[in-house]
Amino acid sequence: MKSILLLLGLLSFTIAEESQLLKQFSEGYDNFTTHIYKELIRSTSKNFIVCPLSVDVLLALISSGAEGETSKQITNALNLPEKHEDVHKTFSDLSPYLQGNDKYDLTAANKIYIKEGFNISDKYLNISKDIFNAEIQSVNFTNNVETANEINKWVENKTHNKITNIVNPSIFDVNTINVLINAIYFHGKWVKEFDEMFSARSSFHVNRNSSVETDTMLLVNECEYYESIELEAKFLKLDYQGGDVSMHIVLPNDIEGLAALEEKMTDVLIPPPYEMYSVYATVPKFKIETEIKFIPILQSLGIKDLFEDTADLRGILAEQENLSVSEVIQKAFIEVDEKGTTAAATTFALIDIRSGNSNSAFFNADHPFLFYLRLNKVGINFFVGRYISP
Repeated sequence: MKSILLLLGLLSFTIAEESQLLKQFSEGYDNFTTHIYKELIRSTSKNFIVCPLSVDVLLALISSGAEGETSKQITNALNLPEKHEDVHKTFSDLSPYLQGNDKYDLTAANKIYIKEGFNISDKYLNISKDIFNAEIQSVNFTNNVETANEINKWVENKTHNKITNIVNPSIFDVNTINVLINAIYFHGKWVKEFDEMFSARSSFHVNRNSSVETDTMLLVNECEYYESIELEAKFLKLDYQGGDVSMHIVLPNDIEGLAALEEKMTDVLIPPPYEMYSVYATVPKFKIETEIKFIPILQSLGIKDLFEDTADLRGILAEQENLSVSEVIQKAFIEVDEKGTTAAATTFALIDIRSGNSNSAFFNADHPFLFYLRLNKVGINFFVGRYISP
């Protein structure tokens, strides 16, 4: 069985222009994100960042060459339409939202590396280029060191050197036919910056019995804020310049309340009815890097045939070869400071208050919290993570 490696790195439309297919996709995407998040907290007690969108795009690219039960399992897990044409329309409609502007950087890139001597089918080639804007390149996987270096350099370039060494030469063998990569990069500056003059070391309470000193930022300004009685948590929305992207920080009321909050992720990932408050907010500066092996998570979602000899990927190659996916790995990165946020993900398949406002709030993120970066116009949380400890 020949193998495919999947690697995941990580505009002027209005919501009224959003297609029905894209609306359906964004609704199903929240369920996909929730499932991924819950699977991750079963396997780690640490900080993490994940880019579900990067996984989603890459699987959609693969599904375009899948048939039968393999295609059905992918579309069911991602809540995509059954017809390939509708899947293509969905991602064609999504593409304009994955572009930056003069206020922030947002890049989404796809690339397919094909083994020398093999050819991608004309239909799949056209779909890859026209719908997913994918670059195509022939390589010699036998020269594994040279090929790995070339792939890593491409990812580093697309993620501004935030994601490095996504592949190791040892993952390539005689059965490697394709490497598919999706990289997403975001860099944005806050509309309302934290004042560096007031940044200081302060205590972060890992739990009721343990605390750690860490660099903490201060923001005193008008912000969108919400207190949820049902979730027993506070929400703070921080906008990036350009207006299209925002960070949402969700802070449980209780120092040890994150686990209970994570049980309600479906509700957490839907922004609440924010109101403007005069907010005094303290948030730790943080940087998180995560590597995730996605096959067990995708299998738990019902995508099973893709990784077995029963995989039906006959639409990818011009030649009739039995293909399956041997690896799905994502590296994701996020850095938050006074000026803004940098986030990247690559997935490969081998993220004293004075005001006229009468509402005032104190948001002290001095204990574990979760967060997400949201594409506001399309309603998609493209990076999701949690901060447990400095």
